[in-house]
Amino acid sequence: MRCRRIATGIRGRKFCFPVGVLVPVAGCFLSAVLATTLVAAEPSATSVADSKPNIDYWGDDQTAAAAAGMIKTNVGALSELTTVDEVLRLKPAEAQRGYPVNIRGVVTCVVQEHNAFIVQDTTHAVFVINASPGMALPQRGELLEVEGKSDKGTFAPLVRMSRLRSLGAGTLPEPVPPTWDQLMNGSLDDQQVEIRGVVEESIPRPAGYPPQWSKMTLRTTEGALWVDVWLVGTNFKNLENYEDAVVRLRGCLFVALNLDTHQLDLGHVRMYVDSIAVDQPAPADEFSGPKKRAAELTLFDPQANAFQRVKVSGQILHMIGWDYFMMDGTNGVRFTLRQPGIKLHTGDLVDVVGYPELNGAAPHLRCAVARKTGYDSQPSPRNLAPDDLPGPMYDSTRVRIEGWLVSSRATPTNEALEVQTGSWRFMARAKLKNAAPPLPPIGSRLALVGVYAVQGGNPVLDGNVAPFDLLLHSPADIQVLSRPSWWTLPRLLVAVGVLVCALVLSVLWIKQLHRQVEERTAELTTQIHSRQRVEHQRAMEQERARIAQDLHDELGSGITEISMLATVAGSSPAPGNGQGGHLEEIGDRARQMVTALDEIVWAMNPKHDSLMSLASYSCLYADRLLKLANITCQLKGAVDLPDRTVSSVHRHEFFLAFKETITNVIRHSGATEVRLGVRLIGNRLRLSIADNGRGLATGAAVRSGNGLVNMRTRLEKMGGRFEIASQRGRGTTVRLYVPLN
Repeated sequence: MRCRRIATGIRGRKFCFPVGVLVPVAGCFLSAVLATTLVAAEPSATSVADSKPNIDYWGDDQTAAAAAGMIKTNVGALSELTTVDEVLRLKPAEAQRGYPVNIRGVVTCVVQEHNAFIVQDTTHAVFVINASPGMALPQRGELLEVEGKSDKGTFAPLVRMSRLRSLGAGTLPEPVPPTWDQLMNGSLDDQQVEIRGVVEESIPRPAGYPPQWSKMTLRTTEGALWVDVWLVGTNFKNLENYEDAVVRLRGCLFVALNLDTHQLDLGHVRMYVDSIAVDQPAPADEFSGPKKRAAELTLFDPQANAFQRVKVSGQILHMIGWDYFMMDGTNGVRFTLRQPGIKLHTGDLVDVVGYPELNGAAPHLRCAVARKTGYDSQPSPRNLAPDDLPGPMYDSTRVRIEGWLVSSRATPTNEALEVQTGSWRFMARAKLKNAAPPLPPIGSRLALVGVYAVQGGNPVLDGNVAPFDLLLHSPADIQVLSRPSWWTLPRLLVAVGVLVCALVLSVLWIKQLHRQVEERTAELTTQIHSRQRVEHQRAMEQERARIAQDLHDELGSGITEISMLATVAGSSPAPGNGQGGHLEEIGDRARQMVTALDEIVWAMNPKHDSLMSLASYSCLYADRLLKLANITCQLKGAVDLPDRTVSSVHRHEFFLAFKETITNVIRHSGATEVRLGVRLIGNRLRLSIADNGRGLATGAAVRSGNGLVNMRTRLEKMGGRFEIASQRGRGTTVRLYVPLN
């Protein structure tokens, strides 16, 4: 608790005192001592300084020195104030002007240590400072007529008395039962009040307080109130006997003011207590209160009241100092122990008795006492998805949440992990500083098991807003589901830097290489053009040689044969049948030469370098030749051939093999029917010739003469294949394969 220095002129010493009790009476005790600076209204030769007595005041030394100085006021023609309400309505600057005051009221409290008293009329009560050192203070209950001047106080205006007249015994006003707002806003300052509540704690002469004061924590119907009490005529040594009893405190109420901020210390008041009445004594057995389940605390109970303690049984989940989290079934409850008289641990089964507060997410038992009844393993956690968050109904229960670790930092009390789950972020807190396993790296996916602790959210005002912390008990409550990728931002930046450097070097190297490639390309282009010309010329020469060979083989031999037949026919002595036969042979040979020339021209014409042209020309040739031999020809599969290119060399070689096959069928097979099949297999054209002739004996195809060998060699030379299948009496099938360009 923060302390301030207190100067005591009478005793000449200094000591510490809590900030909340700096101003004991009307928040004006500091101003009360200023009475010594004001002389009586009648003329006096004694100076103000000479009339100043020893004073007792609370506050800083500088404030005290200023208070002991002379205050100048301009009374002028100020109007006289005749009621306390008129005095209290003055603003501080107006009150400091020293308005003349003439009020009549009853003395409700005598503050002897400050040579002052409280006067209350029908409108309000005001703090009155006795300005005459030799004048005795009036008695409580005395009816007075007070004359003096107004002055500003630390909290409210006050009166500096110059003349006092007793009017006899008066009637004390009835004490006011204050509301919580009236206690907090100071509107009942200096008035007689009666505060009813349960004494949670009472401490006679607490450390840091002046010896006449005691401390009491009172639970009212609207909340816990910290009361500094001065027991007038009561033996404060027996103050502890009132703990857990329902009492009524009667006396004069004063605000507790912080002189540093000039603001009220909320939840804290001061009283000069005249009497303490016990409405309900403390229970003989602390655990005799009605027992309820946690879920029943928020249900309607016609017998419930603010001064009734309830008993709840449950299991301890987590603890922070004197604050505990426990579960009763599936519901969570918080409780705060009044005194640390019992050692409780996680997993303990306990009975807890306290005053329930229902203004948070989960019920909270205040000023509680607890006893251990057993031990059990922790309950299974409830799995929460991102859509379940936030949920005030999970407060003080054990849950399991999966999420991504965003950051972590060490606090004075624990290690705080910031976790992202869905669109929500929350803090997971645990004492992990001395834990053996290190914290998981940032970016890890975690499964956390802990106590759901709502932080500040009020479900009554907004049930959808409930910020929370997840309280972890040990490192075992942290499970790493997956670790972050090796590619962190620093490593990515290093990799990008290396790649940029490599890219720059690559660009420079590529430019140099490009220049060398261009030079080499120019050289190769020249060489390629030169070689292309040579290759083209060589191909032309080979083609000319082949054409010359074909012309020589086909036409040369035919012309020679025709010449010989013509010579024989001309040398015959007499025309007759002999000449006619020779002329017929000459004609046949001439037609064969025309056919051979047509084949040469077809093979040379580049517009016939197609698959369809090869297949159709071969089939037409076979059909014409087979008809002359009275052999039926059937064709299959030549209609749907794709548009593929076949070089003139391959066409010529393939046609010669095909021609020789047809010739062998006519000469040797004795067939009456030939079936031609054209089919494209992969990148090859397959032309099959099947007859129904006499066939060949097994192995005869392999032992055949040079004709079959030449056909096989011719096709294999250009990348093709030759196949023959024959069986005696069942015909022969020859398959010719030619590659396509």
